[in-house]
Amino acid sequence: MYTAELIKGKTYSVMGHVFLLNQEKEIEKKVFQYLNGNEFFNCKQLDVPADDPKTDDQPKEDEEPAKEEEEPVQEQKIYTESELKGMNKTEQEAIVIDLGGDPSQLKDKSERVAYILEHQEKVGE
Repeated sequence: MYTAELIKGKTYSVMGHVFLLNQEKEIEKKVFQYLNGNEFFNCKQLDVPADDPKTDDQPKEDEEPAKEEEEPVQEQKIYTESELKGMNKTEQEAIVIDLGGDPSQLKDKSERVAYILEHQEKVGE
């Protein structure tokens, strides 16, 4: 089992998880691998007996061995204005953070939506 806790910033959204400041959350191994070492997170691997030679790194019989990856590349989702307006504040702030912005500098929902629409186009180029 793996957990991650956001220790810097207000919110962070990655791989379908929305993290809030100082709230520990259970995550999958691939999310743990992505976030481990990120200065914004405190990541932990739990329930690993020291004497158990079988680890998560060994593939199961019906699985292919994991290929070495440098950094998982996540496709940037392009949001429409109506999708963004239907989201709550926390979801919008997480997207702003993913785009490199500071949600505390945006006064309201319309500014967050405008920021996301403008900056997701720049990231996609």
